[in-house]
Amino acid sequence: MNSTVLALERLKALARLVLAAALGLAFLLAPPPRAPLYWLAAFVFGVYFLYAVVVLLYRRELLRRSWRVAAGVGDLAVLAVVLLFAPELPAAFLLLFVYFSLAIGLWRGWPAAAGFSLLVSLAYLLVSWQPSLSGLETGLLPVLRRENWLAMAGMLAAGALLGTVARRERMHIERAAVANHFVALLRLDTDWPALWNRWLEEVCRRFRARRALLAFRNPETDRILLWRYDPREGEELEESDRPPRDFREFLLDDARVAFLVNGLDRGRGAWQAHRSSGESRETPRLPDRFLQEFAPGSLLSVPVAAGGRLFLLDSASGGFTPAQFEDLEELLGRLAPVLANLLTIRSLITRAVEQERERIVRELHDGVAQTLASVEMQLNVYRRLASQDPARTAEELGGLQTAVKQEQEGLRRFLRTLKPVRVPPDELGRWMLAHSAQFQQETGIEVEVWTELSGPALPEGVCREIFQILREALHNVRKHAAAQHVLVKLRGDDSYLRLLVDDDGRGFPFSGTYSQRALDEQGLGPVSISERTRALGGTLTVDSTPGSGATLRVDIPLS
Repeated sequence: MNSTVLALERLKALARLVLAAALGLAFLLAPPPRAPLYWLAAFVFGVYFLYAVVVLLYRRELLRRSWRVAAGVGDLAVLAVVLLFAPELPAAFLLLFVYFSLAIGLWRGWPAAAGFSLLVSLAYLLVSWQPSLSGLETGLLPVLRRENWLAMAGMLAAGALLGTVARRERMHIERAAVANHFVALLRLDTDWPALWNRWLEEVCRRFRARRALLAFRNPETDRILLWRYDPREGEELEESDRPPRDFREFLLDDARVAFLVNGLDRGRGAWQAHRSSGESRETPRLPDRFLQEFAPGSLLSVPVAAGGRLFLLDSASGGFTPAQFEDLEELLGRLAPVLANLLTIRSLITRAVEQERERIVRELHDGVAQTLASVEMQLNVYRRLASQDPARTAEELGGLQTAVKQEQEGLRRFLRTLKPVRVPPDELGRWMLAHSAQFQQETGIEVEVWTELSGPALPEGVCREIFQILREALHNVRKHAAAQHVLVKLRGDDSYLRLLVDDDGRGFPFSGTYSQRALDEQGLGPVSISERTRALGGTLTVDSTPGSGATLRVDIPLS
């Protein structure tokens, strides 16, 4: 509410300042003929202009009702002065009439603006009639002139029209303020359950619903993500992952249809439904499983961007109304880009998690799992040899123990790579040098590091991903390249960042220079590094010479 009041007061303050300037200009172009009135009007318009500037500068104080009343009193005082001298200052009178019609229309609508126009037109008629009392025309004859009645009718019509326009503008401002409020609730400053909990809670409060469901189909896995808000079962939002077969239960057969239904607990209920394209349609059918699981008494459902759907259950006022139906559709339409981005981000996170799980499974399968299998086979052999040749068995067990220790160190290194990393922007070079030195100490592979960075500090997210790319590249060198020397170069300024990792190992099983697109199309190259590079908006290039080494280059645009 405060944001709406502030927006309206800002609009009024700007209009008041324009009005004050226009009044002064009208006064200078057509000054009144009588000297005393001239100086009085000049003083009033000068003070009103300063008053308009002060109100515009301190408009936030107008959130308090007392300040709004004081501002209104100031406007009415100027209106009274101008109205008294309306015959001599017609332009000023018309400007103030337009301003007040708009201001009253903003707050009270066209009926109040029409009523104000009636009062002002009567006052104008009375003031215009006074000078004629000393002339040839007396009595009610001047009042009965057709021109006066036409002017009065014109002011009534203009006031009602201006009030209608102002009221529509107020509705637009209010809707924009509501949309901005709900956009602010969708900021990524917390975890996903807390984000959707506060958003669905506010949606329920606005539309007087007791429960809410937000369903979304993950395009990567075809599974249904469901966020369920039900304060009766606790304050924490319930998040669940439903199988693909629940698609029709939560997203229905027609993704475009929106509907409300009241009286479900008393039978079939009263339905209202339409498509997002505006076409009417037959009553949608809710799956029996949905009705049994959630048992709603009333229901309001609208599709959400990116293939989702929102359900509001059990109206606190006995049933949802068509006005709430239209309001929710308009709100979700305004929020469509933000919701689409959030749900897409969630889908990408799910995809990244799945890929990371696959990588971990591969690493454990190729490393620990195979080593344990080999140890088991050797132990079976040594158990049979223990009674026949104890000395040889002891020697073999010593070698087996060495292999287990090596695998244990490898597992520890792998676990370190899984820990979250935060690389300070001003310490990226030092982190790269420290990790390269540790890599050289553990593997015996010589690593030479060159860093040349200029321009502003890099974002922390970019630093973290660049460090992870380097770590993954060195891990691949250790595991596959059989190299003796690795050169690492990092160069960048305010427009680009380039990481180069060159080794003298056996290279990739392909020859030549391959772009990221070519690597993706042929399923070649380091997948994890490719994904991280793409997430940064960069490009990956791999130059390989089998038997002579490989060069990996990552280019990240910064501008």
